[in-house]
Amino acid sequence: MLVRKYRSGQRVFAEVVDRYLRLITYADDDLVKHIQLPGYDTAIVAADPRMNFGQPYFVHSGAPLESILSRHRAGEPLADLADDYGIPIDEIVDAVDVAARRAA
Repeated sequence: MLVRKYRSGQRVFAEVVDRYLRLITYADDDLVKHIQLPGYDTAIVAADPRMNFGQPYFVHSGAPLESILSRHRAGEPLADLADDYGIPIDEIVDAVDVAARRAA
């Protein structure tokens, strides 16, 4: 594992840092557009302080993650959620699975 030492004396594991830096998408003006949240296999969930008050959302539709999860907890079928929000059902299934693992 490659360890970099900076002038400040701090050391970082390059692979770990690089992996997370790849989750950042930049706009044309080189400002951060959004940060994709780790932990999802299929779903592309991001956070952007300029969108949804910084709360996580699905990149494909802009739908807040919590809106999908709360409707799922209320018993709505995943297929209905996919249709309503225009999100591929496999992304919704992944997000629901991640939420369930984090709640456990």
